Amino acid sequence: MNLLTIQESADLMKVSESTVRRLIRSGRLPAYKVGERGQVRVKAIDLEQYVDSQRVPIVSALPDETTENEE
Repeated sequence: MNLLTIQESADLMKVSESTVRRLIRSGRLPAYKVGERGQVRVKAIDLEQYVDSQRVPIVSALPDETTENEE
């Protein structure tokens, strides 16, 4: 089992720690408290599944070929 800190999770996604904390608070990214101080950790597989769930179709990001040829 590979557990990541909030900072490591943020670094992997290239976002701020605040964004990761917000995702955890909203329930969109599962997290776990470990140790006596209740440090928060994210399973690497959960982070990967979250990122995969956010995939957008590439087609919608590309310009329409017919519009491009008309210019």
